[in-house]
Amino acid sequence: MRLCRTFTYLVGAVGIAAATHPIDAEAAMLSLVGSSTKVCQLIGDSDWKTGAPIAARTFTNFGLAGVDLGFPVDSGPGPVDIRRVGPSGPLYFLFGDTVPDGHPPGSIATVPPDDALGFTDRTAPPDSATCLGLQLAISAPKTFAHPTVHPPIQQGSFNVPTGGVFVNNTLYAFFWTDHCASAEPLAPNPTAPLSLPPANAACPEVPASNLVGRSVLAAATPENPVDFRRAVPRSFPPLPPPDALRFTMPSGFVYVSATQPPPERGFRTGLGFPDRKHVDRIPVFAVPRYRASIPYLALAPRETFGDPATWSFFAGTVGGHPQWVTRERWESVHIAGQWTPPYGAEIYGVENSGERCVGEHQVTWNAPLDSWLLLYNCAGTIEARFAPEPWGPWSAPTAILSPQDPGVVCTLIQGPNPCSQPPFGIGTGFFYAPFVLNRFTEGKMSEGKGQPRQSTIYWLVSTWNPYVIVVMRSTLALQP
Repeated sequence: MRLCRTFTYLVGAVGIAAATHPIDAEAAMLSLVGSSTKVCQLIGDSDWKTGAPIAARTFTNFGLAGVDLGFPVDSGPGPVDIRRVGPSGPLYFLFGDTVPDGHPPGSIATVPPDDALGFTDRTAPPDSATCLGLQLAISAPKTFAHPTVHPPIQQGSFNVPTGGVFVNNTLYAFFWTDHCASAEPLAPNPTAPLSLPPANAACPEVPASNLVGRSVLAAATPENPVDFRRAVPRSFPPLPPPDALRFTMPSGFVYVSATQPPPERGFRTGLGFPDRKHVDRIPVFAVPRYRASIPYLALAPRETFGDPATWSFFAGTVGGHPQWVTRERWESVHIAGQWTPPYGAEIYGVENSGERCVGEHQVTWNAPLDSWLLLYNCAGTIEARFAPEPWGPWSAPTAILSPQDPGVVCTLIQGPNPCSQPPFGIGTGFFYAPFVLNRFTEGKMSEGKGQPRQSTIYWLVSTWNPYVIVVMRSTLALQP
């Protein structure tokens, strides 16, 4: 649970891929049409606002009262038409800390697995009556299963799956681990992002338990999606003994996500032309300091996705062209014993907005907008940015949901003055972990030069107090 913050693709056959005039992210404007609206509450037995039964009834059916995150991983083949994505495989959800957590009495809260995994075969957009048709993986009747990583890692409180992607008929997931259950926020540190703060009573700031943590890449099969096996790099560097292993992922790839590129599109070069050599690359995004960073980017070959030694790492642009380095080069610079990223590694400049606040995040290809879309939370507000390519240039942020929006307090979240609804959390509510359900994305291309493009997205957002997940609907307009 996020107590620490309480206290403190359409490019199949229809031609979007062939667009040769991408919108200039630095000159165009992304806006929210109307307001973001609630479609349904995904988790729990009854709606927090109305008290009406919700579709999934996760406590009655699975023993799950509360949970967060739910990063969506689509196993379908990808989008097939301009209006709606229509994959055939399941849509998986990587959920975070659960209530009840199932920790044995006297156990260390950060160690036992306490996450959950959901799935749906739904292809119709969510609605208020049936929501997402959510099912949960179970270990016994009416008992949700905890996804487990082998060899074991810390998977208890504040150690969660952060993102995933379906590649080569394999469900890959990134697990944030060795993160202590402390209420202290991290401060930005762009030149030494892996440095640890001073130890305190709640967090010893040692490799096995600290505020930065590390990430593990693990894989599961569709036949047993809760049994994850750690992906071990084959070639760089040789792995030290487990008790000395500090970073199993590339340096700085601590809170990690990945996304499917649109099929057959390739990535545009700095001159705007498709670059087909990257068509089989999976974009991987990551931040080094939770809610105190700007993302990094790597491109991972589909064939060797589980081996980060084969990834290419974004190291800024020269003349509008992205520069890529090997993992060895990415990790080669240390100053005063601390790793520092290559100059220009952050995908957008802090001068763009003054924000260095990304933690939970997701990037998706939005076909109607013909752009990449980044969602994240910043100080409790959900923001969106767009870019023609994963490396940018990224636009300034657009707020799409805020605790200050009319009608939000006591409808979606608890206010500073308690609402009539019973609390399910501590303190004032806020929003985090916004994730687009891209198979349901709808929209249309602009009808003429200079006309805006529009896209309707369905997305998950976690709420703190109540501790649940809500399905939202937003329409975005991109004005050239």
